[in-house]
Amino acid sequence: MKSLYKYYGIAVLALSASCTDILEEETFSELEPETFLATEKGIRSLLGSAYSSIQVQPGIPQQGIYALSGLSSGEVSSLNGSIEIFYRQLSDFTWDSNNRHILGQWDLYYAAIRDANVVLSNIDNGPFSEDFKTLITAEARFIRGYSYSKLYNLFGPVPLYKDLFNEDLLLPRSTEAEIESFIEQELIFASTNLPIRAIEEGRATKGAALGTLCKHYLNTKEWQKSAEKANEIISLGVYELLPDYEEVFSLDNEINDEMVWALPHVAPDAGNQINALTYPSDFPRPGDLRLYPVIIFFEDEFVLSFEDNDARKNLIVTEYTNTAGDEIQLFGNDRSFPAKYPMDPNGSGDGQGNDIPDIRYSDILLSRAEALNELNGPVQESIDLINQVRSRAGASEISLADFSKQSLKSFILDERKREFFWEGKGREDQLRQDVFISKAVERGKLAQTFHVLFPIPQINLDANPKLVQNEGY
Repeated sequence: MKSLYKYYGIAVLALSASCTDILEEETFSELEPETFLATEKGIRSLLGSAYSSIQVQPGIPQQGIYALSGLSSGEVSSLNGSIEIFYRQLSDFTWDSNNRHILGQWDLYYAAIRDANVVLSNIDNGPFSEDFKTLITAEARFIRGYSYSKLYNLFGPVPLYKDLFNEDLLLPRSTEAEIESFIEQELIFASTNLPIRAIEEGRATKGAALGTLCKHYLNTKEWQKSAEKANEIISLGVYELLPDYEEVFSLDNEINDEMVWALPHVAPDAGNQINALTYPSDFPRPGDLRLYPVIIFFEDEFVLSFEDNDARKNLIVTEYTNTAGDEIQLFGNDRSFPAKYPMDPNGSGDGQGNDIPDIRYSDILLSRAEALNELNGPVQESIDLINQVRSRAGASEISLADFSKQSLKSFILDERKREFFWEGKGREDQLRQDVFISKAVERGKLAQTFHVLFPIPQINLDANPKLVQNEGY
């Protein structure tokens, strides 16, 4: 964080310094201090950089979205490849403050916060209309609230950088109350001022802000607030479950009404590596797509947790014919793997253009069902919300009379695993239900209480002496 802010501090000083040297040349550029961030183009460019940090996340940080959650929660396991040492740490609870997947998440979310802060510090410096300022401010504050919610989930309280020019470059960690309050106020402001429909793909909406706030409240166990925000999203009337589960992830249907907030990608320039890190290297694929030797797999027990008619199971590969023509049997050997994101024929190398879902409408329905159960125990509304999700998948409906509060809580956790496999939600779901450590211990992992948070990356501790490492690391 120190280096990121120092970079911008130097850049701002360089742009704003006056020079009386007789050799100074007169320049004509939109990058001049008087024009760069005093134009809509300049502000939009910097806001686009902030969006890029939280959405595109190339290379290691992008893998981290899935690796940190899927491997630590036991949702998936992994073998092979040059990154196996880092993946193995996440599976075995032997990660440390030098794990590059952990570092990648810290760096990119703080990069987004930095850019959002620069936008907010300059939004009053140009001849902008009030509508433009309101919209851009709402988007920048959404990015800050979203980024801090992700950092808080991973690391606990972190330094709160809110003002580029009027605060120390080296800040200590905030308190839990401070960061929770800040996330809340940012997302409330954003949800009040953002449009219901995105101005263009990838830009924040009212639903995205409400959805992020709904999940933040859920993960911090503010059940009533989470239930209320979920209901606000439902009441907007702009989201729905698509009839076909597989179509939710189709390349031809990426901007669909189930995606409350998605991370857009376009191949090859802004492609993602998720498929390259998921499919076996001998799996048939179109064109020159590259697949890594990493093997991501489900155990048979998870595959068996789906009913026979459950369409979600169709996006799990249990057997295939490889590029050599051999029949490869995966189920029965604990080696089935997710195929939720179809191969992109327009991709190149390891980059493919699948948009990655962050919050889907089914998540909102199940979040409200869970929050209501925590508040009141089993009620018919919770059952109805769960049945919406199950019925779309072709699974049998459940009945209120079959559940106690605890059994419904456990059922929702299992249902979320079936609905959101390989979408980076397993860790936060288990943490919220206080089973993250116990389930890891059951799997024979070296999990201890302090593992509910990841360590602050060592490089950031070295750069900022005011930071204190999380307990246990």
